[in-house]
Amino acid sequence: MEQIVEQYGEYLYHLSYLYMKDFQLAEEITQDVLMKYLLHKDDFRKDASLKTYLTRIAINCCHDELRKQKRKSFISKLLPLGRTEPSVEQTYIATEDFATLKQIVFALPLHYREVIVLFYYEEFDVSEIASLLNVSQNTVRTRIRRARELLKTNQELEALFYEGI
Repeated sequence: MEQIVEQYGEYLYHLSYLYMKDFQLAEEITQDVLMKYLLHKDDFRKDASLKTYLTRIAINCCHDELRKQKRKSFISKLLPLGRTEPSVEQTYIATEDFATLKQIVFALPLHYREVIVLFYYEEFDVSEIASLLNVSQNTVRTRIRRARELLKTNQELEALFYEGI
């Protein structure tokens, strides 16, 4: 297990952070993924690589957490309990200028962001992404194309390239 943590721990952490945009949640999700693997490693059928299997678990955990956050925000709007003003961290993130490519990619909708991250950053091919996300390969190609179009129309991204980044 220690070898798996060393080999995939940082990768899973970065992948989780790309989904969640929160360091602490990314750490928790990474730990959850590794614990789920440890508890259910006999369920791994070796149809795909271990990295692909752990990536699928991480994506599922991220989606679960995003759904949980969505429910919490909906309920908090209906029943405002406690402090309703945003935290310092939320204010900083909301007001931070999109000065890097990573931040611009984060601004994409989740279904575009995840294909961009998996295709360009994690270097999965279209068939692997389709398998991970349980969608067709054509859907993956369409999402990549639309995400590229969104990125091309982004003025801040254009400014970054003119500055030589």
